[in-house]
Amino acid sequence: MFYSLDSLKKEIRVALDQNNSSAALLDIKDIDTLTLEEIIESKIVDAAISVETDAPVHLLDTGKDFAASITWESEKGYGPGFTQLPDDFLRLICFKMSDWSYAVTEAVSEDSTMYMMQRSRYPGIRGCPERPVVAITSQPTGKMLEFYSCTSGESASVTRARYLPVPRIVKDANEHDGVEICERLKPAVVYKAAEFVAKTLNNVDLASIMMNMCNELMK
Repeated sequence: MFYSLDSLKKEIRVALDQNNSSAALLDIKDIDTLTLEEIIESKIVDAAISVETDAPVHLLDTGKDFAASITWESEKGYGPGFTQLPDDFLRLICFKMSDWSYAVTEAVSEDSTMYMMQRSRYPGIRGCPERPVVAITSQPTGKMLEFYSCTSGESASVTRARYLPVPRIVKDANEHDGVEICERLKPAVVYKAAEFVAKTLNNVDLASIMMNMCNELMK
């Protein structure tokens, strides 16, 4: 959901108990030319990325489709395969091949033991339609989604492929600046941004309170 920067900054100021949007910073000599509002605004995207990266799947929005053009490792068109991920990919929401029993929502990393198992020469160790596995890897062309595995040959196709894009400042139809944030995670993003602001202000106690509030909202 789209949230304007003005509305987010207001909520973050309330969280910090700082309702004067023009209040100057007094405690940080190196950045005393910045207003509190400017610091708050600078933390919003970072907070959204942090929260949406770590949040449980059930708190995410439905995300966006990505055009999954499949390349098979086997010339016969079955077994493991891979597909290029969008440049703005943040995390996987779900991925499913047509012969899989269910969609995968959590991807393994290429430095994990589970990923090493997928590269085994023994098919029984790798993922299969009854217990599929998806991995996110880094390639020269960008991030790649690898899937393990399919048994129905070239007839296998992607039935679900959705991802969460990296949050960034965009404009809505009325030319208002804002950020797309998962609706159920917006309160957590507010407190995470407040935590980052408090750390910038060297207020460790307040930062700890904001962090705990954020964590509670992400359960």
